[in-house]
Amino acid sequence: MHVDAYIIYLGDYMDKTNEKTNINYRGCEREFEESFNFEFFKALFDPVRIELLKYLAVYGSKSIGEIAENFTQDRSVISRHLDIMYKQGILIKKKESRYTIYEVSGWKIVERFEETSRKLRKMMKDCER
Repeated sequence: MHVDAYIIYLGDYMDKTNEKTNINYRGCEREFEESFNFEFFKALFDPVRIELLKYLAVYGSKSIGEIAENFTQDRSVISRHLDIMYKQGILIKKKESRYTIYEVSGWKIVERFEETSRKLRKMMKDCER
């Protein structure tokens, strides 16, 4: 996904004196894109996934069946949401006999936020006007 979907094109920024700044826009755009793992944040902030994450955080490791019993969506929809979160490192998935168990990967989520914060700080410093 490109950054254009998230920010307005900056064009040639003019400061208050109408002189062009020497900001490297392409470099700043690239840093912006690299600062965010958009797929991770999309997976994390979907309304249904937020509810699933809260449920698992409160009640601990659960099978798909146990999780689905507590939600109105079909089991297949719940399974798809869980798989998306697993692929982004938000959840841990393990097999116990014939059951698939999911649990929150709390430290992984914290690490992703910290990494994003570090990258954003660097981008803001590098792209100050």
